[in-house]
Amino acid sequence: MNIRKYQTSDEKGWVYCKALSYLFSPFFDDRETEKPALLTDIYDKRIELVAESGGQIVGLIDIDIYSQENSQTYLYAPSQRTAYLTNLAVHPDYQGQGIAQALYEKAEQALKEAGVEKLAIFTRDGDAANHLYKKWGGQLVCSDYLVIGVPKDTPYVRFGVDLPNAKLAFTDEAGQPAPYYLREGVYVVTDQADLERFDIEEVHKEMTYVVDLTEKS
Repeated sequence: MNIRKYQTSDEKGWVYCKALSYLFSPFFDDRETEKPALLTDIYDKRIELVAESGGQIVGLIDIDIYSQENSQTYLYAPSQRTAYLTNLAVHPDYQGQGIAQALYEKAEQALKEAGVEKLAIFTRDGDAANHLYKKWGGQLVCSDYLVIGVPKDTPYVRFGVDLPNAKLAFTDEAGQPAPYYLREGVYVVTDQADLERFDIEEVHKEMTYVVDLTEKS
């Protein structure tokens, strides 16, 4: 197996690898058919690596590095230079072989060379992925619930992050706490007790971890 930098000729294999990896995962709504371009108004740089075996892309990792301004104002992990784990996938036939770990180790070195202080990782329920992020030093800074269902009411809310309590914080127009937030047709719920407000079809727990790279130098 070879860990190397992503090349534009890898796109088809990259898409296939990610699609197969995510097929039965909690990321049911992530169905990209092409590799997204870097959002240069938000990020300065992307670290993008692939794992190749027998000419096939069997793993991938993308980490986008925020501009300094956006790093300092990033809600979950403000710092002088913050990065975001955009994609991590391993082909189902190659999982359990340490490929994700190998990809991350090489990417971590590149992050340190770029002066990145904190790495934010957004994920959902799933023992394997969460175990891996904790192994990398990820500290849970926020959690919530992703609900597909029908609420009894639909308040107007503002989105926020309550870092001291490691959860999202929603407020209504009057500044009072709100129980949930509508995002792209799916309801985000911050407290488990508020799940009772829904007739639920599906629910997935979301987690955000932050790896402090300054503690790993």
